[in-house]
Amino acid sequence: MIDETNLAIEELQEEIRRENERRYAFYRMLNATDRVLWRLEELNRDGIKVIPEDMRERMRESLAELPPSCLEVLRDSHLVQEVLDSIFEVQERLFRWRDPQRVPEDEEELERIAV
Repeated sequence: MIDETNLAIEELQEEIRRENERRYAFYRMLNATDRVLWRLEELNRDGIKVIPEDMRERMRESLAELPPSCLEVLRDSHLVQEVLDSIFEVQERLFRWRDPQRVPEDEEELERIAV
């Protein structure tokens, strides 16, 4: 009886650990996309239209953890606006990756899901 209870507790702990890893992975990946957006928005604000190559490489490294299905829409371009637009698409896919059953109707819904 005690052995069965201990086994059930261990299984639940493992399930909780896996769920927490997935949840925290999502937030790490979302944070990575936010950092890239911030850099791109700074360039855009400063009127810079072309992303420096070293910055493009750092952005690629920042996003390396994202699932391939999210990165499919990332435009590997030198143009700030093209990459900026594609990062929003990457984030949308990331939210769908987190909760495949839920497809947000609009941007407000997307923001509400993020919380």
